[in-house]
Amino acid sequence: MPCFCTAPAEQARGRFAVGLSAVMPPPPALRMVAAFPALAAGSRADLRMEAAMSSMALPDIALGGGGLSQFAMSVSLMGGTFALTDLPKLDFQMQRSASSFAANVWPRLGWLTTLRLTSLLNLGLAARLALDLRAMGLDPFEMGGGGPPAPPALPSMAFRLSGPQLARARLLAGLPALPAMMAALNLPPLGEAGALPALSNQLGLLAGLSPPALAIPMPLILRLAMAMESLALARQAFGDLSPMAFQRADAMLRMWAGLPLPLPLGALALAGKLDLLPDLEAVQAGGAMACSMAGAFATPFSMPKLAILPFLSAMLAVQGAMGLALDMPALDQCAACPCA
Repeated sequence: MPCFCTAPAEQARGRFAVGLSAVMPPPPALRMVAAFPALAAGSRADLRMEAAMSSMALPDIALGGGGLSQFAMSVSLMGGTFALTDLPKLDFQMQRSASSFAANVWPRLGWLTTLRLTSLLNLGLAARLALDLRAMGLDPFEMGGGGPPAPPALPSMAFRLSGPQLARARLLAGLPALPAMMAALNLPPLGEAGALPALSNQLGLLAGLSPPALAIPMPLILRLAMAMESLALARQAFGDLSPMAFQRADAMLRMWAGLPLPLPLGALALAGKLDLLPDLEAVQAGGAMACSMAGAFATPFSMPKLAILPFLSAMLAVQGAMGLALDMPALDQCAACPCA
């Protein structure tokens, strides 16, 4: 299969519907029913998180305000694409990504950013909810005679974690990524002598790099990635992006808009907070790691600002969205690319 950059612009454009009409926000009844599994008392993530964290005797950890753990989680995504330990090669890869995006991706797909973003995001959310309902064994297009399922019993709609508890949970959830980050950067494991100075030196070198100059503003690049992801989800949920697919989506939303809300509106706010919780297993693993490596985490560490992170994140977002939305290779960065 040819590289994306050799595909005719018409072929890339033809993968998406043109003239997207306004899409209504998914009605509360649809969002609520899709959230039922998370709201059920037996699966409430905040209750399980509170119980688990109350039994943890944790040392004081800061890790640069949490920036290091966030960076560690990003390394697993970036390390497979960008050479973070080879600065000249990384700089070459970034320059090539920028030129490939500007010359190949933007001319073929940049028009997607002219579509109404609100409608695209509504469409993507509706598609995700439809896919969630299918995973629950429900047909999002036909309720049948029985109507939507009975709502779960909620002992309380109060979110059980305080702000500091939630911040600590997120910090702990990032700790298991630290060993993989150190390995990806070819550094000694945390806890060994010289590990933190070596990490500080490597991050300092990365902080010295500047991202390539792009004529396309970063917000537009991220908007393109969001547009492609929303349309890819719509294809999964509603079929090929044709007028009939959008009619199906519109009919589904109108049907759910006519159903009564199965729970008080406050349950939706609770569901949104539950969606943002880190994985409990990762928090527990991070707690065990913090206790076993208390000495390493007690050492003061200052996380430098990496100017290249927004660019790398944007390129990865575009690459991931292209992989979801297009039946062709994603953004190419290989030296053997035919466009070289």
